[in-house]
Order: sequence, then structure tokens, then C-alpha cells
Amino acid sequence: MVANMVALGICGVVMAAAQTPAELSNFLRKYDAKKNIVRPASGAIRHEYLIPAGPFTHLFDWDMYFMGVALSYDGIGKPVASSVESFLEFVDEYANRTGYTPREIAPEGFWALPEMCKPFLAQAALRASLTMGDFTWLLRENGASRQTNYVKLTHTVRFWEETRRSPDGLFRWYNGVESGVDNGPAVSNNPADVTEGVDLQCYIYREYLALAAIAGRLGRNEDAATYKQKAADLRKLVQRRMWSEADGMFLNIDAWTGKPVRVRAWTNFVPLWAGMATADQAKRTIAAHLLNPAEFWAPHGIRTLAAGEPLYDPDHGYWRGPVWVISNYLIMHGLLSYGYAKEARAIAAETVSLLVSDYAATGGMNECYSPGTGRPAANGHFLSWNLLAEHMVEEAEKGTDPAAIPE
Repeated sequence: MVANMVALGICGVVMAAAQTPAELSNFLRKYDAKKNIVRPASGAIRHEYLIPAGPFTHLFDWDMYFMGVALSYDGIGKPVASSVESFLEFVDEYANRTGYTPREIAPEGFWALPEMCKPFLAQAALRASLTMGDFTWLLRENGASRQTNYVKLTHTVRFWEETRRSPDGLFRWYNGVESGVDNGPAVSNNPADVTEGVDLQCYIYREYLALAAIAGRLGRNEDAATYKQKAADLRKLVQRRMWSEADGMFLNIDAWTGKPVRVRAWTNFVPLWAGMATADQAKRTIAAHLLNPAEFWAPHGIRTLAAGEPLYDPDHGYWRGPVWVISNYLIMHGLLSYGYAKEARAIAAETVSLLVSDYAATGGMNECYSPGTGRPAANGHFLSWNLLAEHMVEEAEKGTDPAAIPE
């Protein structure tokens, strides 16, 4: 499998930069972009799994999902499914809290306790099943508890409902690292377990929809109806509670005080990707903030923190300003969903340009880039959700979305 993946290359990325088929072919022969992203079972990870290429050996939560989205174009779903199984191996086992699984697993064991795996497992399971054309693996027993993968998936959402839901009905991140936006100032680390994240609600909303889709295909129609209703209820709650009319954007909420966290971060736009914003909310936040060059819109993509924020650091700030492929990708699709095709195409083209230039110069890709200069701003030889760029231009032009959740 890995050998086949090496040959696939990064054709979509190159198409944005190459002028002729010959140039494209030369680039593909020179770089093996998808080499070494599938690892065999090892130690605590008892199934084949996906990793970011480079020095990594860990199984990461949302990296795995978005890599799976990218690999769906190549018809590769099995290592995505087995990565999900590797996470579910730990669910409801070892006297864990029902539904808990760590956000990161290494062959030598757990990492990042007590942080929870981000709510992407059902989405990953759905994406893998659609790619493979097979949902039966979800009925397979997994672990000493002899529960099926499907039941364990439902328990991961139950964990959020039972341990991370505030009285107002919204869900809380434990800390910034758990959210994936490690040092982003919109999520509190001290105290922990306080921030009701705009992005978290969106991910759980999509988990509900993914579980509904899976349940329907497994003939569990009552479950499907339940999860659809939960998704609809959460969407209405986010529109009502997390939208700030005064600020013209969605904002995180401090669960202790009930007050909005007035930090202008890229995660405030995730409701555009998830389809949770009303048309009026989308129009206002896009015009006032997202397309505003004094805040988020930059020469090389979308800043992850608005220029002018006290902690804004565009060249070395990690999630405090530099451009990331994942944020560009989600925001691109958010723009497409609300009718901003021209702006979406611009983000796609610039993202591709960043990665092709980096690959040509260094033989690798970076985690993030300076929004002003386009220079790498973090760790090199990173290949995870950067794979999404392979088809970004195509998706922006055609309006297609491989992460869309079917009914």
C-alpha cells in the first residue's frame, strides 16, 4: 500500500504551479510526497495507522481525520479505519471513564492525559467507510470489553456530553493543547476546563451528523434520528449563545463567568465550515473580519490570530498569527458554502503556492508560514493535513467537498 501511495505524489498541488504536463511529471518524479505516512501496528498501537511523515511515530486525532479526507481521492480508506480502531481500542477499557480516549497515542503508550481525543472519530469512521464502500467493520468487536466499534464511537460522544457539557448546554475544551490550537489565546489553560470553544461545538455538531449517517447505514434508524436532533439543537444553541452581535462574530465563552472571550482567532470562523452560521451571521463576520486585511486576510492566506491582537506574532507565533493549511482549508470551504467563491479560490491558490515553493526549496513542507512573507514559521518536513492542498484548487473551482457529511 505504501509503495502505491508514494507513486501518487501531490499532483493537485503541482497543477497550480506547473505550466505544462512535462513540468508536472518532472515534479512528481522528483518528490515522493506521500512516503511513510502509514505505519504498521507497533507496541500500544495494535492496528495499522496514519502518521505525519517525518520524525513522527504518534497517532494524532484530527491529523488522522484530515489525512483520511485527503486520501479518499486515492481510494485509500483502510488505514483510516484502522487508525480509528486504534483509538477505540482504549475506549471503555482499563477502568477508563466511559468514552474516554487520549488525543494522542504512541507505540510506547498514552500521551497527553487527561486530554480527550478531539471529536473527529465518527467523522473519520464515516469517511473511511465511504471510501472503502464498507460499514461492516464498525460492527466488529474491539477490546476486552467486547463492544463493537460503533458502540465505542457513540461512547466517545457520550464522554463529551457527560463530562464536558456546561449547564448552558455548550461543550468545554480542557485546554489549548487538547483543542489542537496549542498556544491559541482564545482557550484558557489556567484554569483548565473552562472555555466553551466555538470550534468544539462545530466538531461535535459534525460528530452527531456523522453518527447519524453511520447509524442509518447500519439500520439503526432510531439512533440516526436521535443524533440528527442533537445536531439541530446544538446548531440553534450556537447561533443564539455564541454569536456576538456587538462584535460581529462568534466568540468562545468563559463557562465560569458566562462572558464572551473577546479574542479574534481563526476558530471563530469554523461555524462557516460546519454550516452552523445563519446567512446573515456569515455575511457580517466575513465582511467585517475574515476579508479585512487589517485583521485576518493576508497576502499568503488567513492569519490564525487577527493582526492587532496583543499576542499576535506573525513570524514565530505558531497559532498566534502564522498561516496554517488546515485553517486555510476549513475557511476556504466555509467561504464556498456561503457564496464567496472568488475569495475561496484565492485562498486555495495561495495555499498551493506556499507548499509548492517550500517543497521545491527544502524538499519538505512546514507546519505554518508567515502571512506576510510566506516564509516557513515552524517545524519543517511536516506532512499531515498539508495533503489537503492536493485538491484545494479543484475543490474551490468545482465546489466539491470530500469532508461533506451525507444524509
